[in-house]
Amino acid sequence: MKGLLKSSNFAMFFVSVAALVVGTWLINPQSGPIAWLSHGGSFGATFAKILVAVGILAVGAAITYIAMRLATSDGEVAYAGGATGPLNVAGLRLIKVPEPKVQKTVRTAADALNDLEAMIGLAPVKDEVNKMIARLQVEAKRRAQNLPVTPMSLHMVFTGPPGVGKTQVARALGEIYQSLHVLRKGHLVETDRSDLVAGYIGQTAPKTLDKCKEALDGILFIDEAYALAGTPGATGDFGREAIDTLLKYMEDNRDRIVVIVAGYPNEMRRFISSNPGLASRFSKTIEFPPYQADELCEIFAGMAKRQNFQLPDGFAAKMQPWIEDNVKRDDWGNAREMRTLLEKAREAQAMRIASDPTADLSMLQMADLEQAMSASH
Repeated sequence: MKGLLKSSNFAMFFVSVAALVVGTWLINPQSGPIAWLSHGGSFGATFAKILVAVGILAVGAAITYIAMRLATSDGEVAYAGGATGPLNVAGLRLIKVPEPKVQKTVRTAADALNDLEAMIGLAPVKDEVNKMIARLQVEAKRRAQNLPVTPMSLHMVFTGPPGVGKTQVARALGEIYQSLHVLRKGHLVETDRSDLVAGYIGQTAPKTLDKCKEALDGILFIDEAYALAGTPGATGDFGREAIDTLLKYMEDNRDRIVVIVAGYPNEMRRFISSNPGLASRFSKTIEFPPYQADELCEIFAGMAKRQNFQLPDGFAAKMQPWIEDNVKRDDWGNAREMRTLLEKAREAQAMRIASDPTADLSMLQMADLEQAMSASH
């Protein structure tokens, strides 16, 4: 580092001296190089003077070039690790830092299908998705053979209670459509009435359009979409304006966006029948059944494993009666309830072992689960 400073300082000194000499020659031409050479004596002496001058210039130029290559434009240098710092930082050596390479994970339709297949239960949903994929593949083959193809509407209605995997399936479909070149991006944009409907005249259409544009070349997933229809006979509700805006955007971009509306079965049937445009565009409905008690126990075990927790033997026999008692609640959330139950079991474990330095941090005991179930009623 000190050598770098010396080289840079010497280069600056040389340039300053050269500028002084040139300036002197310009002011007094008699002291310039032409007068010097013309009174320089013999040819050999003159030639020697020229060689010395050229040599000095060459050395100065070389030092200047090296110093400028090593120094940065802001008086800083690159250090190991890719950072920059002032020149007076000692003990670091100069290196050339390569540009970091970002690895982008590319998922295929097979990856999305494997994730879908790994989901607990949902057999009728998986069957419907497989039928849809098979038809898309056949249509692609017909198109390749120049055979006529009937346009297939990909807009869908997902019906079912909350917490049964509707969003996860929609996300998997986006990846599948992107892999099959049905959609360019295949990303999922989740939204609901609050993101689409405004409280003042003239604001709902722009809000709805913003969400539609965000989902362009992907999937727009509208949860509890029946709320857009509002209450029959009510006035001052701008949900119908959102529906009209959505339908127009779907028509104008029919090959670039897929819309999935989701909600409870009865409410969604009324929603689709409330507008002829909805009924004609959402011609396919996939029903998501509620999870059975044993399936929810399996989901609970999977959540615990992903968080590196071990469950006590026989936990399912203890949990199933509790689940069967609670599924009758109107606000039962299926897999969401399992997530909440696991959080409460972790809280109970934390209270139990907080003052025990030898406790197993990864083990949930039956007492933890019982306390969690008691707190979740």
